[in-house]
Amino acid sequence: MQILLVEDNSDMRVLLQEMLQMGGHEVEIGRTGEEAVSVLESLSQLPEIIISDLTMPRMDGITLLNVVRENPLWANVRFVIMSANVFDDRLTPETTAMLDGVLPKPFSLDDLASILN
Repeated sequence: MQILLVEDNSDMRVLLQEMLQMGGHEVEIGRTGEEAVSVLESLSQLPEIIISDLTMPRMDGITLLNVVRENPLWANVRFVIMSANVFDDRLTPETTAMLDGVLPKPFSLDDLASILN
C-alpha cells in the first residue's frame, strides 16, 4: 500500500516510517501540511491513505484534510488523523465525518494495522 505520512516530529516520523516499511508499505513523507500538499502534487500515483498528525505548525491536519477533500483529484484518498488529544476542539462531528479514522497517540501496532485494513 502506498501511504503519505505527515508528521512534524522527527522521532515519531522515523519510527512510523520504519514500522510501515517493515509492513511492506511504500511511504512518502511530508514533514508539514504544506510539504504534504507538494508531495501530493508531485506524485504520479496517489497514495491509498494519508496518515497525518493533527497538531502541526502553520497548516494543521484539519487544514490539510480540507485541502485534500476540496481537490477533486485527491478527494477520495483515505485520510486518518493521529492525535494525542482525541477530544481536541478541531475534531468536530463535521470534521470526523470527513475522516476515515482517528488514531489516538500513543497507539499499538495492532491499532495501526486496523487503520490500514
